[in-house]
Parts: sequence; C-alpha cells; structure tokens
Amino acid sequence: FKKVADLAKLYGSNEVHFTTRQEVQLHYVRVENLMKVIRGLNEVGLSSRGGGGNTIRNILTPHDSGIDPNEAFDVDPYSMALTTRMLAEPDSLNLPRKFKINFSNSAEDKSFTAATCLGFVALLKDGKKGFFVTCAGGMGAKPMVGHELFDWIPDTQVYHIARAIKTMFDKHGNRRSRTSNRIKFLWAKIGDEEFKSYFFEEYNKIKDDQSLSLNIVPVLNEAKATNLTADNISTPEFELWKKRFVNEQKQNGLFSIKLPLKLGDIENEDVHRLCDFLEIFGDNTIRCSRSQNIQLRNIPEKYLGNAYKVINSINTFSDRAAFIGNMINCTGASTCKLGICLPRGLSSAIAIRLKDSKLDLDQLSDFKLNMSGCPNTCGMHHVADLGFFGKVGRKSGKMYPSYNVLAGAEIGIGTTKYAEKVDEISSKKVPEFVHDFLEHYLSKKDQYNSYKSYLVAEGKFKINQLCEKFRDVPAFEIDPSSYTDFGAKKPLSLEEIGTAESAGMFDMIDVDQKLIRLHQKKQTQATNPDDLQNALFHILFSSSRMLLVTRGLDAKNDEEVFALFQKHFLESELINKEFADIVVLGKLNILTELPKHSVKINSLAEEVITLYKGMDDSLRFK
Repeated sequence: FKKVADLAKLYGSNEVHFTTRQEVQLHYVRVENLMKVIRGLNEVGLSSRGGGGNTIRNILTPHDSGIDPNEAFDVDPYSMALTTRMLAEPDSLNLPRKFKINFSNSAEDKSFTAATCLGFVALLKDGKKGFFVTCAGGMGAKPMVGHELFDWIPDTQVYHIARAIKTMFDKHGNRRSRTSNRIKFLWAKIGDEEFKSYFFEEYNKIKDDQSLSLNIVPVLNEAKATNLTADNISTPEFELWKKRFVNEQKQNGLFSIKLPLKLGDIENEDVHRLCDFLEIFGDNTIRCSRSQNIQLRNIPEKYLGNAYKVINSINTFSDRAAFIGNMINCTGASTCKLGICLPRGLSSAIAIRLKDSKLDLDQLSDFKLNMSGCPNTCGMHHVADLGFFGKVGRKSGKMYPSYNVLAGAEIGIGTTKYAEKVDEISSKKVPEFVHDFLEHYLSKKDQYNSYKSYLVAEGKFKINQLCEKFRDVPAFEIDPSSYTDFGAKKPLSLEEIGTAESAGMFDMIDVDQKLIRLHQKKQTQATNPDDLQNALFHILFSSSRMLLVTRGLDAKNDEEVFALFQKHFLESELINKEFADIVVLGKLNILTELPKHSVKINSLAEEVITLYKGMDDSLRFK
C-alpha cells in the first residue's frame, strides 16, 4: 500500500482511489510513466492484470470474510487461489468481454453475487463446506439478476465451475458487439436450457479431475505481539466513534474498524501514517470494501485508542455518521468517457447538506445511497436503498445534468431484486431531495418493520411527490447554474460528456423522440395557424436534431441543427434526400410554409425514428 501511494505521488495525483470493486487506482498518470508505475508495482508483488480489459477481473469477497461471527466460513482463500490460477491462464486475457466473479461468506450476500457473471455463496451442508452458485447476472444499462446454477456444490468444485463458464463464454460469447457481449447477454440470447447445455458440456469434461481442485491455504486472522503502549481514551467522542465504526471479530479480543474515505480517496501522506501504525500488528490488517472505504482488521481491543488517534489525524469522514462514508459514487464524467454527470461532486454536495442538518443519520448506518454518472453501474445504483444514475435533461433546447431515481433493492441468497426506477430529478435538486426524503423516512421509520415496507406503503409516493416539488428547472437565461453540474466548470454539453459512445446518447435521443410525439399530438389539437406552424416546426426540429449525437455532433443553435442534419444524414443518404426542401424551410425559419408540407414533415419524423430503431448492437446504422 505504501508503494502504491508513493507511485501516486511520483506519477499521479498523489491520491490512491478505492473503487466499488475493491480495487485501488492511480489517476492522471501520464502515458510515458506507465511502465515506471507497472515496474514499481511488480517490485512489491503487485500487478494491474485483471484491473481492466476483456479479462478475468479481480475476484471479490466481503471485507469481513474470515472475521464475521455469523459467516458460514472464510471465502478469502478461495478468492486468492482462484485469482492466482485464472490470471495465469493465457485464455483469461482475451475473452469476449470482462468476466467478474464474486464470493460471499454468508446468505446475507454482502458481495452481491447475484449481480455478477459468476457468484459463489458459502453454505455448510451436513458440516461440509460448499457453495450456492449463480451465473449470468450483472447490473449496467440492462440489468439481470443471476440465475441459479447449483443449489449446493462441494467447495472442491470452485475451479471446475469457473473454468467451464470461462471456456463456454470464450467459445460462444459475442465478440462483435461491445454493448451486448457480457455473459448475461449470452443467457438472454440462447435461453436457460441451451446455456446450461453449453455449461455442462464443458463442466462434465473436468468435474471428476481432482487435480484441478484449488490449493486452499487458510488465512490467519491474528495480531502480532507488540510492546506498543496503549492509549486509554474515555471521551464521549471516542465512544461515539467506536459505536459508529468498530466491530468485534469472531476472534476473541480482536476488532475491525471502518475507515470512511472522502470520495474513496486517501493521500500519500495519510497512507504512510496509517501503514506505519498497522505494521505493528502484522501483515493481515487491511481490506478494501465495496463502499469505497478501508476496513482495518485484527486490532487488539486495548489499542483501539491508538487507532482512534491515528485515524483522527487522517482526512476522512470519521467525525461523521457512518451513513456519510457509506455513500457510493463512481468517478463519473471527470475521468470516464461514458460518464454524463459528476457523482463525486454530487456526493460532496449531499454530505455538505446533511452535515448541518438535524437528521439522526446514526439511525441509517446500513442505508445504501449509491450514485452513478450514467446507466453503467460503477456506482452500484441497482443494489441501493436509494440510487441515482445520470441522464441528460433538456429545457428549451438546453442540456442540463439530471438523474434517474431508483429505490428498493433487496439482497440475499436466492432473493436478490434490483432497485426500480421511480422518477427523475435535476442534479442540482438532488441534495435537497435526499434531505427531505430521509427526513420523511426517519419520521416514519418506527412505524414499519423494514425499509421495504415503508417504500411500499408511502416511500415511493414520497419520492414522486418530492420529484414533482423539485421538477421545475429555470430557464438558462434566469439561472445558468442549473445547467452546470456539481464540480463542473461549464454547462453540460456533448463536449462535456464525450462522443456518441456515451451512455447518455440514448437519453438525448429519447428526449427528442418524446418531443416529436408531444408536438404531433399538439398538431392534431391546433385550433389556429400559429399553433399549427409551431407544432410542425418542433416536429421538424426534433427530427433533425435527434440523431446528431450518434455522430458526436453538438449544434450551437437552431440553424446549425438543420445544417448538420443536412450534411450528415441527407447528403450521406442515411435519410432520403426528398426531405431536403423541408429541412431548408426549417433552417431559414420559414414557418408559414410548413402547413403545406405537414405530411412530409411527419414522414421525416417516422423515417428518423425507424433509422434509430435499426441501429445494430455496435451503434451503427444498417
């Protein structure tokens, strides 16, 4: 960890970033320094292999595996052995798409095994170790809950199952389309029976080969003996900190401590300060958590005061309720070319809004508030109690950052259900929305036996009610700040969110498609020439603008919309050139002539929509 932090200082932003997939990242490394970083990692036995690409990704376990009093058994050794084996295999590095594997140590399923490609949940059967196995799950823009593969399988079969899934995915996965080539899409395409037929064809070849069983080496959770002088602290602040962040392990006398990071970041100097303290107790003292925090383990009870002093010297959220540090956000459009919104900025804004509120956030220590900058689920919004993912909003032709609001995920072995979309809201209104929603929930919490019951009875209605309350977005001329995201330097634009490969493309297209239908309805209801001309112009305008984003084009004004459409769609003959005359009328803003061409304007709209629906999985026009 010290070495990673030093590399971040030498070649990156000086910060180590913890991700929702329990990895650490170095940001803003210049390309000419990449090999220096990779060689530096190799010096301490670390590798970036599995961190990205169409490979076996890092294999997850709960941060408390091996120390949780309620676990079936420790799954860390299985994850370590499987990672070592599979990342060394050449065919792991050129799969159709990324392949993710999660382990959970109990039926509580803290690693969300049903939300990934292959999941193992620890179960004891007649005293024997084994796993409940699911496959073909995943979140993202098209979420799917994993399907049961085995209700129980001996722990000696872990590699055999993973190997068989990898082989069948390598053979049958879709390599042509990056948007539909995960294992879940293979299941969706060929169905339950054929998928399992492919799997068992590979599995049956190797299931009886005992030489393939993993070499499982137990992880010892203990503290090294030390002569460190204990700091005895008895202040109310210390007691509150223990209540919020300290848990007793199943190992007698040892404790785990949550270190809640700000936006998942920790600076070089703080890493050294933390590691100098942890080294006293041995090697096995630290884990990454899925909530982008650090989890310490194997700390003797008498040294909790020492830990408290060290943690207080680090820039974290350790002076706040655990809820604040548990909020999850991806990096968003600041570093991701698929991003639309900036959830890091939003997360900070929510923390500021809640810091000085009177809400008792200690009642929400297990509440999951997760944010993603786009439909891809790096911020895990699908497994949230209250989730947000970025989208594009429009007001009078101007784009503004916005979020879909989801609620009500359920997690558990065989019972996982993703959060459902309830409504949508402008980015700038989210902090106040979160405050008001949590205020309402806390006022009603004692009346319900679960958050789920609250949502069903009145929570979702409250979300709708609050979104309606905050629905209005002022015109750009009145309040340009509503069009600039938290942490952004300028209003949202196509330039800000990337080109047509952005996940936000579909939101932008959908806005224009809805506007076409809205103004077609207004056209039929028009009672005077002005209303009819206005409706036809908007149909023509939205039809011309709708697909510009697929070419990475962002028109600066109405005239440019028509000009770009003319060049990229009419002249290229993606759209029939017979519509050129009405596009010119729109470009010249000659509204009085539009009623004469109403049939043609509506035909253009239908042709544009048909062209969009005919796009293939790689976002190309046929």
